[in-house]
Amino acid sequence: MNFWIIAVVLLVISAAAFCWPLLAGSAKDRITGVLILLAVPVAGLGLYQVIGTPEAINMPVASPQQTAQQAHMSGEDNMDMMLAQLNKRLAENPNNPDGWLILGRTLKTQQRYAEAQEALERANRMVPETPLIMVELAEAQLFASGTPEITADIKQLLEAALAIDPQQQKGLWLLGLAAAEEGDAATAVKHWQTLLALLEPGSGPAQRVSEQIAMIQGAMNGAAMPPAATPSEAGETAPAETAPVVESGIPVTVTVADDLAGAFTGSATLFVFVHPAGGAGMPLAVKRLAASGFPMKLNFTDADLLQPGVSLKDFEQLDISARISLAGNVVPTTGDIQANRATLDTKAVEPIALHLDQRIP
Repeated sequence: MNFWIIAVVLLVISAAAFCWPLLAGSAKDRITGVLILLAVPVAGLGLYQVIGTPEAINMPVASPQQTAQQAHMSGEDNMDMMLAQLNKRLAENPNNPDGWLILGRTLKTQQRYAEAQEALERANRMVPETPLIMVELAEAQLFASGTPEITADIKQLLEAALAIDPQQQKGLWLLGLAAAEEGDAATAVKHWQTLLALLEPGSGPAQRVSEQIAMIQGAMNGAAMPPAATPSEAGETAPAETAPVVESGIPVTVTVADDLAGAFTGSATLFVFVHPAGGAGMPLAVKRLAASGFPMKLNFTDADLLQPGVSLKDFEQLDISARISLAGNVVPTTGDIQANRATLDTKAVEPIALHLDQRIP
């Protein structure tokens, strides 16, 4: 009620100020002024009822604490809200490939890879032969598999996307990884050199792609691989002081329990993985080595990462794990030998020790 009284008073004062010359004039002018004086408040209140927000008059006033809580809503809450709204819109209008593409890419950033794959598959069915969707779907399939292995189906999807758009950057990167996994270094370099020409010179992604090219070309020319890919000598020692991961990399030592040292042959393969702390799905980096020469010393750097444009320092904590595959498969199988997962703080890196002493049942 107080609101309406105040509103009427303000409108009357405004109208009176406007009509004062008329009220001080002739009889005819005074009549006109009175009419305007009465009409302005009535018209103003009526207009507010039509275009204003009368219900706001009775809304409770938020306390300073409530206002602060709303202002400091976390990014995660905002992301959940955005996903809920997007899902609602897609439920109302499911024939929206752009919406499914946005949903799939967003879910990937949250490491919800199976859901991302489902969303991107729907987008791909609606608008087939769209390179961006095809590559995003291939990446989601790779992440959802939980292994770094690019299967024949994923590779075929990537090749189809690149046939339509030869400058699809993520597709070039992933096809280069596929070729490197197959031991086809020349094809890997070809894809990555094409990608490098599309990137901004001197940018972070360009530097990392250049490092990968240099590394694989060194292997092609018979040069010694950097410590990131080759076990160091047993007598090598780790840095005495901790340092950020971007400066020193991640030193990892892998050992095998004495009772399991003779449980595998020369064909067995050692896999060492780096994941975001608590993360599942696609690892950030992986080393694949012959399971021999223990104790084995390794070092992970940004050059080992499977995705361009990403750095180890982007993650506060990382999980490091190791497994010996008796059959050389990247997928865990019964009888493989594994170590407990170790968690690393990337702001103060300390040497990681992984002890292979458990059989996978």
